[in-house]
Amino acid sequence: MGVTLEGQRKESIWVLMRRQRARRALVKKIMIRPKKSLEASRRPCRAIHRRVKTLKELVPNTKTSEGLDGLFRQTADYILALEMKVRVMQTMVQVLTETNCV
Repeated sequence: MGVTLEGQRKESIWVLMRRQRARRALVKKIMIRPKKSLEASRRPCRAIHRRVKTLKELVPNTKTSEGLDGLFRQTADYILALEMKVRVMQTMVQVLTETNCV
């Protein structure tokens, strides 16, 4: 190891090569990270698409051209219709059990 005119240490070629290898490894890690984070960000997107598809299968008469807003509106209408059917059936059960007991 020698000393340069400015007083800095002169590094051997092996030290420089090790540093260069370390920098390349760091660059590779940095370059790989976006791909991993991109894949990770796609996972929730896939899960959302799968859930939307399942919702379309559950709700009758869903039109694909209406988009998510239309699908959510139809789902809300369907839930209200189901609640109304349940209330009607509960009322029918009450009426039928009262008349059978008398």
